[in-house]
Amino acid sequence: MTIPYPEHVVVVITTSVAVVLAVLLHYEALWIISRQIERSHRPHRQRILGMAFGVLMTHIAEIWLFGLTGWWLVELQGIGALNGYSAFNLLDHIFFAAVTYTTVGYGDVYATGPIRFLYGTLALTGFVLITWSASFTFVEMQKHWRVRK
Repeated sequence: MTIPYPEHVVVVITTSVAVVLAVLLHYEALWIISRQIERSHRPHRQRILGMAFGVLMTHIAEIWLFGLTGWWLVELQGIGALNGYSAFNLLDHIFFAAVTYTTVGYGDVYATGPIRFLYGTLALTGFVLITWSASFTFVEMQKHWRVRK
């Protein structure tokens, strides 16, 4: 058995922290959205739209969390690299996080080196959180959807 390189340990720990923060953010956001729907006296349309925008904003925050994590590891710590363009800026890291989180995977940008662990884990995390949001939305719609007459 080989001892992992220090940068591998940094990537694994940083990825683990990002995943924990994303899951906790997701849980808290869905809990708040659910409570607001229950307690709101706003018209039905506004409650459902508020739920949809709240879920979308939560996913955007999580994408930014992972994009910033990838940017920090690559650009500030020099661990791994993104390839596919001649130069990368912060928004390129956010874009790659979004493409990976949603499992779209255009293929124009790809990770090399230890940073691949972050993005592989991000794909699984994004898939789970998107599925969780879909289940949450379905349940909330079942509870609160009213047929208009």
